[in-house]
Amino acid sequence: MADTMERAEHRHLRTGRGIALLWFAVLAGPLAWMLGLNAEYGLVRVACAKDSTLALHLVSLATLLLALSGGWVAWREWSRTGREGPGEEGGVVPRSQMMIVLGLMGSALFSLAIVLQWTASLFFHPCMAI
Repeated sequence: MADTMERAEHRHLRTGRGIALLWFAVLAGPLAWMLGLNAEYGLVRVACAKDSTLALHLVSLATLLLALSGGWVAWREWSRTGREGPGEEGGVVPRSQMMIVLGLMGSALFSLAIVLQWTASLFFHPCMAI
């Protein structure tokens, strides 16, 4: 009976939506950081010409929200799978738990990286980089 309950609880991990959510949790942080870094690099000249850092701050905010949303999805899936770390056994649930842990750690790491890069926009004028 418990085995049947466990299968019903984790059935969503086998669906396309469940797999897409896991991949989003893993990739949202690194992709947000990469997109933000490239967008800010391209916007430095514009920010210098307009003497405004608003665009740089908006990019940082948007990418931080994207990275944090990956962590939120990972947290929600972790709560849904029973708040356990991945075990040594194989199967859908341990694989999903490993992806969830990667999503949580990656989101935290890349969110921190985005915030640290954002501080450069707060303290330095964009014309200093040109």
